[in-house]
Amino acid sequence: MELKANWKDMREFLAYLEERGKLDHVKEEMDPEWEVNYATRATLQKLGPALYFENIKGMDYPMVAGMLAEDSRFLAALGLESWDTYNNEWARRTETLVPPVMVETGPCKEETIDGDDIDLAKICNVKWHIQDKSAFPGTLLISVTKDPEDGVHNLGIYRMGIQEKNKMCWGAPASTHGGMHLEKWERLEKPMPMALVTGVEPLIEIAGGVGTSPGVDEYTIAGALRGEPVELVKCDTIDINVPATAEWVLEGHIYPHDRQHEVTEWFGEYTGFYGEASTLPVFVVEHITHRHNPIFHGTREQWYPSESHYVVGRTHQAESFKLLKAVVPGVLDMRCNPAYEAIVKIDKMYKGHPQKVMNALWGISRGPYKHIIVVDKDIDIWDYEMVHWAMSTRVKADRDVTIIPRIPGQWLDPSCPFSERQYSAGMGIDATMPTEEYIRCGNKIPQLVDDPEIMERGKKRFGDRF
Repeated sequence: MELKANWKDMREFLAYLEERGKLDHVKEEMDPEWEVNYATRATLQKLGPALYFENIKGMDYPMVAGMLAEDSRFLAALGLESWDTYNNEWARRTETLVPPVMVETGPCKEETIDGDDIDLAKICNVKWHIQDKSAFPGTLLISVTKDPEDGVHNLGIYRMGIQEKNKMCWGAPASTHGGMHLEKWERLEKPMPMALVTGVEPLIEIAGGVGTSPGVDEYTIAGALRGEPVELVKCDTIDINVPATAEWVLEGHIYPHDRQHEVTEWFGEYTGFYGEASTLPVFVVEHITHRHNPIFHGTREQWYPSESHYVVGRTHQAESFKLLKAVVPGVLDMRCNPAYEAIVKIDKMYKGHPQKVMNALWGISRGPYKHIIVVDKDIDIWDYEMVHWAMSTRVKADRDVTIIPRIPGQWLDPSCPFSERQYSAGMGIDATMPTEEYIRCGNKIPQLVDDPEIMERGKKRFGDRF
């Protein structure tokens, strides 16, 4: 199968992975209390295949985990082969957004579950970390909400743990579009309709991790990335549109001012640390539709390697790169992770250019970047050793390190005590060569020892021999 981006559904992408030996069927009965935790952790750490669990004790359905948790699989979902084209290709495709199209029905409506038959633990009962005190189906569930004022849909990925058989706490921060939607519905004193979808084709999952500007529907981003519209159907019981080929659709409401403290004390997060339990809005599941023989999509949250690293980190990276490039000249590439670091490659054009990049990124970023490192165009930002070399040889701390106090903080940032997480601090490192300093002092700028002339002569002489 050639590289493509317009996947029909998750099953087609899983078949693609299986053909290439990147999907491991786990046929043994697995204990959801610890064995799934072990299997996903061990496989992620060795950058192993996606796991298809066929028999998890207490679950009525299979589950796939780690589907996008490795470079080649994430890039294949977008029809790409390497990171050096990723940011610019994302910017090119999303220059024109592609609205979704409505269809009358789809595979997601093949079967229904209602009333007392709704039991979330039968769909996903996994405890992903040893200190999780309840099952967390919501590690990659996409929350679909709608702005009550303009009707624009939003897709978001927020943590969700089971409270009761038909209830989950919803961990959407107030600063997210989902959190803003809830605030608007509560001001109207009306319940907020919401659908949870899982088991979608990979570019819808990826779009669900994007931080967008207000009023941008992530379905239009998914359509732009895949090169054709996403097909949507209307939910059975609420006025929300969902992907027609989703494996699962959970319909329900968050009722005004209904809050509960999570039944767990801790939950393992994308930072690689446990996050403290919170008092959160409660999502009540009132109707479920699903495909025949549905597949649940869950993931183990942790620091790299993880699916959050890709689905959230790389999507924020691409959107931030697009915005940064639009406001600052000379931006060539960008590498980010979901835990607060950005590395930007520039073609340095003037004094203060790296600082301009830092200030712009802190101002427009969709990602929570505390630390920004700016490097020259000769640095391969996808090679951490080169980035560290640039920091070691081109940075003079009292000149090149900038500290910005009181930037907005992330509530899961373990570098701050819980009581201080409203604010953080920004650190910018100018790791570009200080050419202006050498010129000012009348000194010759140090030259690299990469010997490009010798390399060119050698290639002509020996070809691919070395």
